[in-house]
Amino acid sequence: MKNNKILISAEVKSAIKKKKPIVALESTLISHGLPYPLNISIANKCIDIIKKNNATPATIGIIDGNIKIGLNKFDIKKLAKLSNVEKVSRHNLSLSMFKNKYASTTVASTMMIASLIGIKIFSTGGIGGVHMDSESTYDISSDLKELEKQDMIVISSGAKSILDIFKTNEMLETLGITRIGFKTNYVPGFWTEKTNMLVDAKVNNIEELGKIVLNRKIINQKSSILIYNPVEKKYSVRENFIKKWMKIANKKAKLKKIKGKNLTPYLLKEISKLSNEKTLRANTSLIINNAKLAAKIAAKLNIMLWK
Repeated sequence: MKNNKILISAEVKSAIKKKKPIVALESTLISHGLPYPLNISIANKCIDIIKKNNATPATIGIIDGNIKIGLNKFDIKKLAKLSNVEKVSRHNLSLSMFKNKYASTTVASTMMIASLIGIKIFSTGGIGGVHMDSESTYDISSDLKELEKQDMIVISSGAKSILDIFKTNEMLETLGITRIGFKTNYVPGFWTEKTNMLVDAKVNNIEELGKIVLNRKIINQKSSILIYNPVEKKYSVRENFIKKWMKIANKKAKLKKIKGKNLTPYLLKEISKLSNEKTLRANTSLIINNAKLAAKIAAKLNIMLWK
């Protein structure tokens, strides 16, 4: 793709040309999801682990108003340190480019951009979804609609724990998103290893996933496959603790009138404090593990994904 507003790193360009496995990564976790300097460390660890597992990492972000696919260490440091980095989804992506801003991409905007150059695998920590009190706020993440639109394999550890996970799960079904548990029968709860909700199917290895991908090609199914990779048991946080911390954090957010795109990063930060960083440790572990699994899937299924 030739466009002076879309910059693709030489490494990613080469992988596309040679049809090698590629894994897309978002940049919101760098600017809004993790504290400095941990955000830089985790972003680079994801890049390293993807390379070690025979795939090319493609971290996506907005640098000086340009979409950049394949951020380098300097770009990551900028997004990690600057205080005015915008968080962009589909609705404001072009506006950020117009304003020549530094911006980080969410699940939705990362998927949208990755699809422009044919990337089929995307790794993230947790997806957005239906927010608490959505019946009055109408706050539902555009991540869900993007999962419906794009034909991608998305690896996550579930919807973020601050969301209404039950409603999010129901919405995913309504939108036709296939929910696969990797070595699990249960939908994970991001910081929590499992909820009481069942996935559509469990796969025990990547070969089984490949058979599902082939079946989708036969029926021409274009929505995404959501692969649930639960947080490691040793980092899993009990659901009742999360609910208690969420109640306190939400109360603070309402008093401070924090809402919209600023709500999620605020709640994540507050709950991390309340949990004595238990949720932060869970978050960093699952992000890296998801990147590793994504790279393995990309490498194993590469030939069929480029067809």
